Amino acid sequence: MQDIVLLAVHGMGPTSDNFAEPAFSALRKAMGDAFSGVHTASVYYQPILNENQERLFDAMKKRELDCHRARKFLLQGLSTGSCLNRNIEEKGGVYQQAQELLYSTLDTLFETYGDLPVVLLSHSSGCDLVSNYIWDAQKPGCNHGVWRDGGPGNVHKGSKKDLFLRLKTLRHWYTLGANKPLHTAGMSRDQIQSVKTSTCGYNFRWKNFYHPNDIFAWPLKPLSPSYNQSVYKDLETVTLDQWTESDAAWQLGVHNSYWTSETVLQSLLEDIAVLRGGSRVELARAQAV
Repeated sequence: MQDIVLLAVHGMGPTSDNFAEPAFSALRKAMGDAFSGVHTASVYYQPILNENQERLFDAMKKRELDCHRARKFLLQGLSTGSCLNRNIEEKGGVYQQAQELLYSTLDTLFETYGDLPVVLLSHSSGCDLVSNYIWDAQKPGCNHGVWRDGGPGNVHKGSKKDLFLRLKTLRHWYTLGANKPLHTAGMSRDQIQSVKTSTCGYNFRWKNFYHPNDIFAWPLKPLSPSYNQSVYKDLETVTLDQWTESDAAWQLGVHNSYWTSETVLQSLLEDIAVLRGGSRVELARAQAV
């Protein structure tokens, strides 16, 4: 069976470096010995932002404020998205530092396993990081981020390594709790452009998952004709007939629920099994943890 790389990128808010372990553990349990051919890795960019976010929140707590938990979540969450998308042309800025972490993770994976097919899970603001990375890699003459001036000069353009680093072996991209509409609502539909999924040497399927009670998560296909074409499906992690009266209100906690979502894990198991050339592996509903 074909080995693959399973790569995870975290989202906004307080995050530990083992953020994807609940999903990895569920897959390991469901797949058994077959999981040995799935090589997992994570991109952890929170330390780039954490010191400044904590400093600012501590300064704000000196004033009379209510709802500290919600305020901290919003402060860390919204500032993460803002910082990852500002001053993109600044050398050594947050935009470039985050891309360099993704690049270096891919570089290590290539040196260890070669140019394997990639399945990528990105959560929340991590979806913007991945989108920007692919967008820059697809853009000729990029003048910012890690792909500035064609990318690092020690990699031959068009080589297997270059293609892998540009994520051209990406086969499935799962966006979890994506918040792109929060950054593009003031733009015209023609201005809202997505990365390409089936041109420029790319060929991957993009599934977007969102929880109906997650106020930060949105469907992506309605964003614009470009997104409608690129995104394969928008998928609710909880359907209308599963809602209860207690679920009706928005909740902060559900934004981090995607790593344990039965809907996400079931789809992931099926896509991984088909990609590896084996039979579809089902994750028992009771085992989705």
